[in-house]
Amino acid sequence: TIAGAIANHLKSGISPDLLKLLDPEAQHGQYGQLQETLQEIYRDTSDSLFASDDSFDLVLPDEDEALEIRVEGLASWTRGYLLGLLHNNAFGIDQLPESGAEIARDMMQIAEASAGADAEREEDWALGELHEYIKVGAQLIFEFIYSERSGKAAPLSH
Repeated sequence: TIAGAIANHLKSGISPDLLKLLDPEAQHGQYGQLQETLQEIYRDTSDSLFASDDSFDLVLPDEDEALEIRVEGLASWTRGYLLGLLHNNAFGIDQLPESGAEIARDMMQIAEASAGADAEREEDWALGELHEYIKVGAQLIFEFIYSERSGKAAPLSH
């Protein structure tokens, strides 16, 4: 959710209310420590995305968990990402730069994923491929938005 909110903030210019994003009924006074933790995670995730290195990754169940739990974890991460990305209706998926719209549509389908009846080894391989696609897709959407925003900066006049 926070990774999506970062891209949303960059695209829309609207600072996310992370606490309300995660729990619309939350009152700020009652969750002071949580608000601080969310802001710290926001900063750390932003740093990872801006670094454009391998430090950004998805928070998912361990590989020794059952396949169904890992698939649900990936689908849940993707739903959270999309919630953060689109939370204030400041823009639509079709307004994402480059191929960001296509990636976001793919993510919408992946958000509905569930474990199938295929052999676990094949499912495990497919899950690894989806993990990498979502990770790279989130990074690309961020970079597309950042590049678009940087390109709109007013040129310096001499």
